[in-house]
Amino acid sequence: MTFFRRFSAFSPRIPSICLVFVSAFLFVWGNAFAIATGAPKTKQQEGGKAKIEQLKKLKLIEKLDLDDATAEKFFVRYNGGQKKVDEARKALDEATNELDKAKASGNNDKIKQVTETMLQKHKGLQDATNEMLKSIRGVLTEKQYAEFLVFEAKFPEILRKSLQERKDSTRK
Repeated sequence: MTFFRRFSAFSPRIPSICLVFVSAFLFVWGNAFAIATGAPKTKQQEGGKAKIEQLKKLKLIEKLDLDDATAEKFFVRYNGGQKKVDEARKALDEATNELDKAKASGNNDKIKQVTETMLQKHKGLQDATNEMLKSIRGVLTEKQYAEFLVFEAKFPEILRKSLQERKDSTRK
């Protein structure tokens, strides 16, 4: 093979390299589009949620100093209540999306109707959360229950700090 043909613009490698770049671009753009349009979550996103839930459970066991029997009872009630909270949150998210669409339509009657629906969904989320918190109270001591309530309120901040520390450590 001659020198010029080996490095020419028509080398067989160039189209395959272009194909890789175009494929990568489409993959990234497709994911960005899916996130922007509220497409269903991917396995990676679901895996991230599972890791967060696992971290939360480990921190709860540590904070509450639960023995095995109490931990089992606690997590049966916690998981059942959390499932209802997640369902209520999903319903609220759907109502929020519907309100956003109604707002864009400019139809005041539709906006009013969807606003009322959204307020009902918000109340449903509050009720599901309160129901979960009340069901857990019977399993824990008063001190453990107080610790649980403080933990639930502070966990988003704990998670944010943990993620920030992890992000900072990977930059170094």
